[in-house]
Order: sequence, then structure tokens, then C-alpha cells
Amino acid sequence: MLLIKSLETPRLRIRSWRRTDKDFTLSLWGDRVNGRYMCDPVRENMDEAYLKCVDEMEDNPEGYYLTVEWKENSAPVGTCCIFPENGNYDIGYCIAKDHWKEGLGTEVVDAIVRWVRAEGGKSVTGEVADSNLASVALLRKLGFSEDRKTRYKKWGEETWFDAHVYKLSLE
Repeated sequence: MLLIKSLETPRLRIRSWRRTDKDFTLSLWGDRVNGRYMCDPVRENMDEAYLKCVDEMEDNPEGYYLTVEWKENSAPVGTCCIFPENGNYDIGYCIAKDHWKEGLGTEVVDAIVRWVRAEGGKSVTGEVADSNLASVALLRKLGFSEDRKTRYKKWGEETWFDAHVYKLSLE
């Protein structure tokens, strides 16, 4: 799905992902530190099936894949995604490690929540590894609470994460 209009924060623009964002995205997600808690594989485990999935993100009918960039110069600093289903919008986000602890993740998730509210969404969820303390703290700061326990696996590896889905009710 493509956003009709980019989302904006004081510092950032969140726009629909394009194939020209692929190299940035793969370097971000495939980095051992940056992509540590993601289900996406590290660079050396990105097989043809995975790369085909990435190639199909531009106008995926199931959800929105988005690039986060600085408003001032359009340089990418992260990615996020939104998957709507029956009034709930499940989200994911990743900020480049060079920009951690600058509040960008909070800006991104807050912008998504405001957009979901404007779209008439009933709730927002995000699955986070229990050991990803920064992301857990970010969601809690924005009013999310634990909804249910889960577990997920990193693509192409036997790495499993104990996790929780965090939920924010908008009703």
C-alpha cells in the first residue's frame, strides 16, 4: 500500500518505501547491531527468497512499508511498517544506530499513532523482543502496554526471541 501523503514530524518525513531505498534498507536490517532484534536476517543470510520479499515491498497490498528520512536533506535514517487489519494497525520500526538516543523512534511511532487515529483505527500493536529494552521503554512511554506473550524467529537462523505484543487502544 502507498501512503497518499507522507507523515511528518518536526524533524522527519515518513514516506512510502521505494525500490531505490533497497540498499539502505538491507544495510540497516542486515547489520548485526542495528537489526539485532528484527526477524530479518543478517546480511550473509539474505537468500533469494528474502530478497524477493524485499523487492515486493514497494506497493505491498497487505501493508505499508515506509522510509524515514530527514526533512532537511531527505537522507534516510530508518524504516517502519504498518499493517492494518480489522481496526488494528500492527507496526514495526528501525532507526539507524548512528541516530539512536536522539528521540527519532519516539517521533516515528508517535506520527504513526496520530495517522492511525486519523484513519479511524481502534488500536496499534507492535511485537518487541523482551531483551530489546529500548524499544520496550519507547512503547511504554507512548502508552502501550503488554497485550500477549509471543515468540519469533530470525529468518535463516535458529535464533529465537521471547517477545510481547504491546498494544495501545485508541478508543
